[in-house]
Amino acid sequence: MILRAKYVMPDSRTVIENGAVAIQGSKIVDIGLYPTVRSSSTPPIHDLGEAVLTPGLVNAHTHLDLTNSADSIQRVPKFTDWIFQIIAKRTPSTVGPSVREGVQQSLAGGVTTVGDIDGTGGSIQILRDTPIRKVVFFEVLGFSGEHAAMGLTRLATYLDSLPISDSLLMPALSPHAPYSTSADIYRQCVASGLSVCTHIAETKEELEFLSSGTGAFLDYLEAFGISTAEWVPLQLTPMEYMATLGILRESSLLAHCNYLIDADVTTLAESGASVVFCPRSHHYFYHTEHPILQLIESGINVAIGTDSLASNWSLSLLDELKFLARTQPRIRPETLFDMVTCNGADALGLAQVGRLEKDWQADIIAVRIPNDGRPAIEQILDGSSENLLTVVGGKICYVSNH
Repeated sequence: MILRAKYVMPDSRTVIENGAVAIQGSKIVDIGLYPTVRSSSTPPIHDLGEAVLTPGLVNAHTHLDLTNSADSIQRVPKFTDWIFQIIAKRTPSTVGPSVREGVQQSLAGGVTTVGDIDGTGGSIQILRDTPIRKVVFFEVLGFSGEHAAMGLTRLATYLDSLPISDSLLMPALSPHAPYSTSADIYRQCVASGLSVCTHIAETKEELEFLSSGTGAFLDYLEAFGISTAEWVPLQLTPMEYMATLGILRESSLLAHCNYLIDADVTTLAESGASVVFCPRSHHYFYHTEHPILQLIESGINVAIGTDSLASNWSLSLLDELKFLARTQPRIRPETLFDMVTCNGADALGLAQVGRLEKDWQADIIAVRIPNDGRPAIEQILDGSSENLLTVVGGKICYVSNH
């Protein structure tokens, strides 16, 4: 199969006019000028016209099991009140339909890979054999006492069930957050050897809880009957706490990181861990300005995620990219594009994904552009651009009807 378009953009800094990509099986076998690729490859040929062929987009942090939350979660001032709504909304009967719909919306939005948080243990079974590439982070929590013991048992049961057979699926772990998860659970997740993602430094209330043991998260735990009697406030920032638990390592992904001090950024940069920023979700919660520029300047690998439809209005990473371009004009377009492609792949520990290269996985999208003479990458960021085609592992998974 050959894909042809006005432009091929194998990475953020390379553009081939009148380009093409040849695919055999799950991999790219040739890439370059259309006449050259056509002469060395066999049909069928899919001509996408006024479009750019690019690497598929990598959504490094999402919750597909909350897709059913679209337009049904009230925007409230307190983060913990929002969490209570989420808990009520997510039930065993909603997980399957939500995840399946989330996959379809993701593919339509140019996403070929997701880093999905499996909040119930049911998502991974639904995601098996779906056509999207996925790293599925099994979520574990339990702050203290019997709740922590239950979390450790759940974790052990899950680890005993591995491996899971699906060439497009990689299992991973997500100790939820420091206000909901014990130190023992964090340590066991690290000891598993799997990739780990945790929600960290997401709210000011989290900082207060870790430093002084007061505030909204104390009330949150008490509402669930979870004792904090034996817990001593750490008097640490969330990042300092993660460092004590061994979480800060190259195979770890830190979701949000909305509230960091300079020392946290230095610690992160030295650790090799990645950060995933969720721009529209950040906007939804009225957070203060994100330290994304400081993270980039410090050499930290920054990826992008949508979070869920409980705090976002689409699962399209193309939409997320356009929003980020509008709200962060100081970040170069090439850097923005890296964050939704190769940076995301690196953050999820995936090889041969995130760029278009010979012998790499054929995860490709075709983005229709206005064809107005601007550089291809700027046209991708234009508000009128749209995804026409999504290919994952050499298979066409989405075709636009427009």
